[in-house]
Amino acid sequence: MGTTADVDGAEGARARTGGADTRWPARSFVADLAPAPRQALLRLGTLRQYGPHEALVLQGHLDDEVYLLAKGYVRVVGDTASGRTVLLALRTRGDLVGELAALDEGPRSASVLAATPVLARSISRYEFLRFLRAHPDAAEAVQRSVTRKLRMATRHRMETGSAPVLVRICGILEGLVATYGRRTDQGVQLDVPLSQLDLAMLAGASLPSVQRAAADLRRRGILSTGYLRLVVHDLDALRALAHAAGEEN
Repeated sequence: MGTTADVDGAEGARARTGGADTRWPARSFVADLAPAPRQALLRLGTLRQYGPHEALVLQGHLDDEVYLLAKGYVRVVGDTASGRTVLLALRTRGDLVGELAALDEGPRSASVLAATPVLARSISRYEFLRFLRAHPDAAEAVQRSVTRKLRMATRHRMETGSAPVLVRICGILEGLVATYGRRTDQGVQLDVPLSQLDLAMLAGASLPSVQRAAADLRRRGILSTGYLRLVVHDLDALRALAHAAGEEN
């Protein structure tokens, strides 16, 4: 899966060392590392390129590489027993994917598919675990990252199917903005290519319900949307709705 990347120039220097680019998303795994382990991590593995829809990881497979995203976005999806595909999460540069299989040697619990052109470091389990042994603070960062993902998954399971659609949408956007938001003059721009279909899959809701909820939020001036673009103008109002018990939409 993927092709070995021959990356030159500024992008290559950033992907290899990380030292020339400090713009990692604030809550990403790489941003959580101190400079020394960050530099060591960014020298591990092989840099690979993936085209849109190409798989980095496939659910049920027994491979155990860890992938560090250097550029682009991926979707984490799972197949249910009924054959339905569920969107579980979005990940972007600075995030780790596939680390659970390296830690517990179990089969892949979900698939990871490139949503855009992706540049990622493919790191063997042996190399990753050796890195964690050499850098105990990085091992603690992995623990924090996994715990954060589990907390988000727990909240998602509790809310999906029980809370009104508008509340679910606001809760999902609140979490995404906290992790991938970037402040601009107009508000907080979500730096992931999120479609309304993605949002519907994350919320476990129908596309028409999500479209109605998004229209409601636009009417209230809470957010604006464009093609794969979303800006939150009133974060406090979004948070209030995310924790409300309002009426079903």
